[in-house]
Formats: sequence, C-alpha cells, structure tokens
Amino acid sequence: MRIFIWGTGKIAKRVLEDGDVFDTYDVLGFIDNDPVKANSLFKGKHVFLPDILDKIKPDKIVILTDHYNEIKKQIISMYPDMGMVIEDKNFFYRCAILERYKDDNREEIKNILKNIEHNDVQMFNYDFVEKYKKLSIDVKFDSRCKMYYVSHYDKRLYFAKSLDSEEKVREYYRCLLIEQDLESPHKYLDNDFNINPGDVVVDVGAAEGNFSLEIIDKVSKLYLIESETEWIEALRETFKKYQEKVVIIQKFITSVNAGKYGSLDHIISEPINFIKMDIEGNEWDALSGAKNLFEKSKKLKCAICSYHSNYDEVLIKDILEKYKMKCSTTPGYVWWIPPVSRWNYLSIRLRRCIVRGIK
Repeated sequence: MRIFIWGTGKIAKRVLEDGDVFDTYDVLGFIDNDPVKANSLFKGKHVFLPDILDKIKPDKIVILTDHYNEIKKQIISMYPDMGMVIEDKNFFYRCAILERYKDDNREEIKNILKNIEHNDVQMFNYDFVEKYKKLSIDVKFDSRCKMYYVSHYDKRLYFAKSLDSEEKVREYYRCLLIEQDLESPHKYLDNDFNINPGDVVVDVGAAEGNFSLEIIDKVSKLYLIESETEWIEALRETFKKYQEKVVIIQKFITSVNAGKYGSLDHIISEPINFIKMDIEGNEWDALSGAKNLFEKSKKLKCAICSYHSNYDEVLIKDILEKYKMKCSTTPGYVWWIPPVSRWNYLSIRLRRCIVRGIK
C-alpha cells in the first residue's frame, strides 16, 4: 500500500515511534503546509508541499495532526476524488488490530472486527454507538457557580469549568452515555449486578459523578473520591442537596499515605458494600491499599476498570481473589486510547473493560 503521511509534528512522531509503519507500508513521503519544511527530511523521508498530489496519487493519505477535519477539507477542496483515501491518526492501529485478530474465531471478536472493517477504530467498536452521534443534548449554564450542567436522571450533573462551552459539555456527556449504555463493556451495573438499597458505596475516580448520581437515592452513604480540583468543585455543586450522606474526598488513591496520596484503608474506617473504581491504570495499586477494608466488609461488590494496560485484568483479578472475591468480567472488549500525555504507546490488543468482584 502506497501512502503519504500528512504532518510532521508531535502526533506523527508518536505514531511512527510506536509502530513498524515503514516496514509495513510503502511510505512515499510526508506532506506539510509549511513551506519551510518543504524538501527537508523527516524520519528519513522527503517532506513535500500539498501539490505533490498533482503528480502522485497514493492509495491512502494518513493525517497525523491535531487538525484532521481542517486538513481533510483542504484535501477534498483541492482533489475531490481523494475523499475516500483519507485516514485519521488511528489508521495504522486499525490495520494492526485487524491483522492481529484475523484468525480469532471468538464471536465477540469477530463482531468487533466487522465493525472496525467498516468504521474508524474507536474505544467502543459496536453498533450501539451510532444512536448517540446525533442525540440532542440540552446543556444549560448556571451563572451562579459559572458551570455548565445537564439533566441526568432528572438531577443536575455539573461539569468542570474547563468544559467551557455547550459543545464541549455535549461531547463529553455523549461519551458518558456511550460508556454506560446497556450494551457497553464499560457498564458498571446491570440487573444481576447492582446496588442494593441502603448500601455504603465508594466511588474512586468519581470525575463528574455520573455513576454516583444515578444511585444516590438508593444508598445510605456515598464516598466520592477524586484527585482533580476542578472536578471536586463540580461534585460539590452536583451533590450539595445530599450532604447528609455524601463525603467528598480529594486524594490520589494508592497503597501508601503521604500528602495528596492516600489508601482506602487509611481513608475509610467503616464496612462498605460497593466499590466502583476508574483511576487511569492505578487500580491495582489502589486495591493493594485496601486489605483491611476488604476484610471488614462482609457483603461487598466491586466494579474495577481493567482496560488501562494489557495486564490490568490479570492483576486486578489476582488481588480480588486474594480478598476472597469471586471475579468475572463484563461482556465485550474495548480498544483504549490513552490521554495524549501518555500516548507514547498504544496497544493493539482488545481488552476486557470491567472486572467485577463479589463476596
């Protein structure tokens, strides 16, 4: 396959450092709008201005920049017949996933591959995602606290001030709805695995608090643990009517106690009934600091995110089983795209999303 890569910045560098692109594809060179870069070399290949497409017609143009939509429009305006050859920054990962699993006979995997073959690869490669793309979401602004909010389960769900426009909030909330769809691998609860009335619940990595807002009327007590100040501010607005049973704690949950870091054993002294945890790959370490809490909690369920690394599922199951919990995973798989700050390595493995534990 003959390809041009559009872009010579940080995303191009990260993608090309992460894979074997030059060994797998016939890279014709790079394209950049910056005339200063024209005729220079990048990763050992020539950099061209866009008019190179007058002379050479590639099989694919892979856009590796933060400005995908703008550059796609530029290409199509210049070369209308090239609309079908344009790909985004996940193109190489999409191809690698299809290659990795091409001989896998599991129905779950085969259905995901069918979706990936006809769509861009994303975190949730399932048909249910489509119903959210054009979903109308009513976003409102609270001038008193200067935060946007939406109605979630007939309650106000506030968002961090960094989400400073209706469109940003709309897109963020749309992702939350996709994540917690009944068909989603990321769904924490279902009819057979749920919160019981009167439960004491710990939400580790609460963020905006959508999970906890859904269950607030059921629980007798709720611990909201979050490390980011801007989310703490939003949580206080969302749960201000429930102060009698909500405890908001700003900590990074780990296995140690020092300054802004704290363990669950150190923070919570009473028996609990449910732990939900999503803390960007630090779940196993956080669980390691909860031995006493698990021992004193006789009726306990856990929903622990297991997709942040290739080995989280194994590590999380191992420690939960040591705490005498019976483990399972939610159906389905995700392909996780980490934050840009951690985007030095993107795995091409599909991962189980949630490890559930019960005793």
